[in-house]
Amino acid sequence: MDDTKVAVLLEDLKAQFRTFGEGLEFLHDEIKVVRKEIADFRNETNQRLLENSQEHQQLMQMVKELDTEVIKMKRVK
Repeated sequence: MDDTKVAVLLEDLKAQFRTFGEGLEFLHDEIKVVRKEIADFRNETNQRLLENSQEHQQLMQMVKELDTEVIKMKRVK
């Protein structure tokens, strides 16, 4: 193979690698975005879980208090 053909072949390979590298860079950036979205979703979900847990505890306390009141009212009758 003469030098010109080798040079053309090498230039073609460089262009293909450059295109491949740009594609990988784009993919890497997209993965960063998705990871951030997942982290945000996880944080939001954890926050809601905590809030729901607190609300559940409050509701359970209210049920206990109501039960106590019902028992008191039954005794009064």
